[in-house]
Amino acid sequence: MGARSQPGVKPFKLHTLTPPSWVAMVELDVPALLSDHAHCELKAASTAQALILKYRTNTTLVAELSEMAAEEMEHFRQAVQLMHARGGTLGPVETNVYAERLLKLSGPTRKEVLLDRLLIASLIELRSLERFQLLADGLADAELRTVYRELMPCEAGHQALFDRLARSLFDPELVAARQQELFEIEGRCAHEAPPGPRMHAGWATL
Repeated sequence: MGARSQPGVKPFKLHTLTPPSWVAMVELDVPALLSDHAHCELKAASTAQALILKYRTNTTLVAELSEMAAEEMEHFRQAVQLMHARGGTLGPVETNVYAERLLKLSGPTRKEVLLDRLLIASLIELRSLERFQLLADGLADAELRTVYRELMPCEAGHQALFDRLARSLFDPELVAARQQELFEIEGRCAHEAPPGPRMHAGWATL
């Protein structure tokens, strides 16, 4: 386990960390990365909306996730603009192998559906935050380096929101225990996802 940090951002507590060489794959097709990033923002917004609809009587959850959904759509718009400026177009929806496998592998040990949904969303946001820092540190495109660094505080806020909601709705000891189980599963899913210029691509073949 390792950690990277920058002023104002807590060290990552992920079970495995993405090697900086992942950025080299991104550099091969930056518009493809931006297209995938845009789709990730859409998915994040739809996840927040789905939770709102399912748990609509929880006023705190509805208020906080509705604000998050709006922010994710703004990030979608930004990613699309950056992609178009670099000659790219929004690609088709593709299966996010990382997220699909994370949900599948965590399923057999799931006890509380809402707890898992919140903690898995928190982990996905944390992995995205880690990738944003790699892009901010390693991309050749100076504008994109700035964009990803500016996105990091908001991404950190979304990760903390899901974590905070989990701890407010469930026993903190239960949350901590389940979180550790999911950290291990998430690390394998991130490492073993297919490599390529995608936000949640793996690096097992590097």
